[in-house]
Amino acid sequence: MLQFFDVTKDAPWFPQVKALYESAFPANERIPIKHLLDDKIKREFWAFFDKTDGEDTAPTKFCEDFVGNGDNEIAAVKNTATEIAAAPRFCGFSNSISHGDITNIVYFAVVPELRSRGYGSKILQAIRRQHPDTRIVVDIEVEEDSKDAEELKRRNRRREFYQRNGFGASPFEYHWQGEHYRLLSAGGTVTEKEFRDFWKEILKDIPGVKYP
Repeated sequence: MLQFFDVTKDAPWFPQVKALYESAFPANERIPIKHLLDDKIKREFWAFFDKTDGEDTAPTKFCEDFVGNGDNEIAAVKNTATEIAAAPRFCGFSNSISHGDITNIVYFAVVPELRSRGYGSKILQAIRRQHPDTRIVVDIEVEEDSKDAEELKRRNRRREFYQRNGFGASPFEYHWQGEHYRLLSAGGTVTEKEFRDFWKEILKDIPGVKYP
């Protein structure tokens, strides 16, 4: 059973999230983590935990609702907690921004030792269930720009992962901080104009920030 909790600077799982963020993304693809916590942009910053015993022993006051399949596979716990009962295993995090009918998953990572075990798909499912009426977009590094065979293999794996989870290619690519990205979307295509307008609106009150 997956649970997710808000990530804040004071959350006990913040050091785990920070360490994974810094190890999963190269420096040119990161922004300072303090900006992921900044309330100038309304973000959904979630840490995901696997409660392997299948019972919800987290404090009841932190439990708002449940989402998932018919077996209640994913328990969504959305408020900041001071502790997690029964010490469920930290398995990953996501950071996304929503505006209108678009949700952009900006950062998303699974703990290395838990990859290829279905956690990434479950996290995506949790996000999509929280936004049933929006188009979900992610970006991936363009495979053709890979520096070597190993990097090409990683990038192809990442694209195939998203495709298995219902994401298809959108009709444009963009550059940001020296990296070349291709947009993928689920729930409907997002055009270049829609994506650029999305970020222009998100960043309109933050001077000096470049949007894709």
